Amino acid sequence: MDFLRDGSIHPVLFIYGIISIGISVVCFLLAKDKGRNTTIAAVTGLIPGLNYLAIAYYVGVSKLVKV
Repeated sequence: MDFLRDGSIHPVLFIYGIISIGISVVCFLLAKDKGRNTTIAAVTGLIPGLNYLAIAYYVGVSKLVKV
């Protein structure tokens, strides 16, 4: 964790990166449960700003019905 002490990476960016990874995992699991594309869910979960919209989408979207 020396990169945080010497200032090469700002601590806020490091923490936001960890949060983005967590949101990406949640989006992936929600998409998998609801039968949606998991790759798109994981990628949109990593993009800053878009990840909050993605998690709101995957929470609110209904399950796909296979006919």
